[in-house]
Formats: sequence, C-alpha cells, structure tokens
Amino acid sequence: MKVLCFTNSSYKYNQSKNKYYGAGWIDSLLMLMEKNNSIQLGISFFHEKDGGKVVRQNITYYPTYKEPRKKNRLKTIWNDWKGEIENNNIYDSLALVVADFKPDIIQVFGTEGVYAGIQKYTDTPVLVHIQGVLNPYYNTYFPINQSKWNFLLNPNYLVDNILGKGPSFSAKRFRKMAQREEEHFKHLKYVSGRTAWDHLVAKISNPDVEYFHVDEILRPIFYENEIAGAIRKKEDTLQLVSTISPTIYKGIDVILKTAKLLTDHTNIKFSWKVIGLDASHPFTRHYEKSLKIFHKEVNVEFIGIRKSEAFINQLKQSDIFIHPSYIDNSPNSVCEAQILGLPVIACNVGGLSTLISDNETGFLVPSNGIYEIVNCIKNYRDNLSLFKRVGENAREVALKRHNKNKIIEELIDVYKKIVIS
Repeated sequence: MKVLCFTNSSYKYNQSKNKYYGAGWIDSLLMLMEKNNSIQLGISFFHEKDGGKVVRQNITYYPTYKEPRKKNRLKTIWNDWKGEIENNNIYDSLALVVADFKPDIIQVFGTEGVYAGIQKYTDTPVLVHIQGVLNPYYNTYFPINQSKWNFLLNPNYLVDNILGKGPSFSAKRFRKMAQREEEHFKHLKYVSGRTAWDHLVAKISNPDVEYFHVDEILRPIFYENEIAGAIRKKEDTLQLVSTISPTIYKGIDVILKTAKLLTDHTNIKFSWKVIGLDASHPFTRHYEKSLKIFHKEVNVEFIGIRKSEAFINQLKQSDIFIHPSYIDNSPNSVCEAQILGLPVIACNVGGLSTLISDNETGFLVPSNGIYEIVNCIKNYRDNLSLFKRVGENAREVALKRHNKNKIIEELIDVYKKIVIS
C-alpha cells in the first residue's frame, strides 16, 4: 500500500543536521511505517532550501520549497502584526506531489494545519489524525483575569509586541487557524483520534465524518524505562514535577497559585520542578508579576527544556506529576509520566478523562482546581499505597494503550478499510 504523509516533520531527510531527530511521536510512527513491509512510504514537508523528489532507503521524500520567513524581515513583521497564516497558494504544489507519488491513501497530522485542506484538491482518500483541536482550545485560550491587553501592556513583552510575536498576536493567529480548521472539517471524510473528547468534537464539527480510534506512539526511550509505581521517598521534601510550554492555556498560573496555597496553608515540605520554561522567560515573569507570586518564594523552580534522558531522570526523582492545563486532548507529557509509573494529578479537561480513570490510573481535579490539587498532594503522605497502586495501574494501562505493534496494526487496518470503501 502506498501511503503519502503530509507532515511538519522531515523525518530522516535532515537527520545529520537535526540533533533532536526522533524526539517526536510522529517520527516514532514514521519509523514503524518505514519498517512495515506492507507500506511504501512517501513523506512531504515544507523546506526553506530544497524542492523536488528524493528517494532514500525506500522512502520517497518531497521537500516542498517554502520561502523563509526571515527572507523579507519587514514583510514578516507586518504579517505577524496581522496574524497571517499560510494561505491556499501552496495546494498546487501539494497536488503535484500527490500526482507524482500516486498514493492509495494520504495521511495528514493535525486538523489545524494547512495540510488538512488537501482533501479539496484530490480524489485520493485522506485520513487526518487529530492532534489538538483549535476551536475548543480558542474557547478557553485566556485564563481567568487574563486577556490580550495584559500582554500588550506588559513591558516584558515590549520587543516581542513591536515585532508582532507577543502572546496577543499569537492569539490572533490562533483564531485564524481555528477558523481554517473549521473550514477543513467541512470537507474531511475520515479522521482518527484517541479520546472520547476529540471524537465528540469531530462529530460536532462534521456529523458526516467517519472517525477511527488510533492511539499515539511515544518516544522510543519511554519504552525502555520504568518506575513501575515505586514510592521513591528518600527525604522529607515532596518532589513535584510538571511539564508546560509558554502557552497561555497550559496553566502556569495554576502551578503558582497551587504552590502558594501549599506554602501558606500546609506544613508540607515540597519542591516543584517545572520543565519547559526558564525563570527568565517573559512568560514566567509576566505571570509572577500579574499574580504577585514569585517562584522562589513558593518552592517552584523553572528548569527549562530537557532532552529525553534528562527529562526521564527528572521524573524518576519525582513523587507526583501534575498537569495543570486548562484544555488538552491527550498530552504526551501525561502519557509519558504514566508509562513510567508516576502518579498523575491532572485537571479534568478535554480528553484527560480518557487517559485517566479517577483514583484508578491517576487523579482528576476540576479546571483551575488549586484546592483540589492541594488536597490530593496532602493525601499522598497519608496514603502511599493508593498512590503506588495508581502509578502501577497507570503504567499497565499506558503500556497497552501505547503498544507499538498494536498501533501500527490498527493504523494499517484503518487504511485498508478506507481504501476499499
């Protein structure tokens, strides 16, 4: 079967130049597709230098030239100010790729990206794998007491705002991408997802779309490590950990407010490591100033981005993983914590209730539920056996959910059903 993937990942095309190669779940899936003898794989992606077809090790690569943003600096700033996103003039190039490769099926990753519009320009069946879903994300984009004006008027974002790169301008682009996603859904025939939530969103967006359940593969290193639910208490200080990006709805405010509540109203000694953000980042400083909660005063440490090995080691040194996001579909960070056997506390938003069965494979709390998070943390000391059991259950479920052989077999089965339909 010939499968053409439109993706933001160039996979092995730039392997020698890409030091982060293999880090993403899409690359992990492409690796399995490459190894499967029943698939003849084509991969198309935008590239700022190359164009044309390249065949390497039985994979046909289609780097499609896209003008670098930095080529015209003033134009880039102006477009960022307007919140511009990719326009439809790229579909002629993508249609040429389809005509050359002649796939049996096209695989697209993400309903929000420009690739999801390819269905309008080809009769070849297209399966779009849902990642995030931007319209419900945009519905809850700014947390409580925050708006675009908070960031426009923040001196920490002065330079970014002048360049059109601050969070307020990102929100403008996000809204346009959400509108584009809504238009894509009108033309989609087949989507795959992995949570009850993305299923219902897909069917609301287009009642006629056919939905297939296909779980995601984690980074290879997470199949090689385990904590297996062990309670790792070697000291009096409770080790908490979260992973967030500088994204408004990811819940940095929830972390700071929860840490302050823990500090002011309990006698629990804790250290809360936040992976993915530095203390000096404007995003961090904005929320500290806005909330008047400073990380050093509430035992929070922002430790920045960590590569896979360092990330896993940090989780292994932790007692509880906390996911504070206001909206999410199936965050890989939660899945990665679960497959390591680490107990997870997460806000019950989006698709989290598919990943976590409350008090069985994790703990669910309301959105912005800082008091409920504190209560869960307090219970850790008094009920270590519960947290140990939850961690073990989570690992068992995650190993089945993210089983590589199962996922690739299910995906190929979906391809066959679509092609013969």
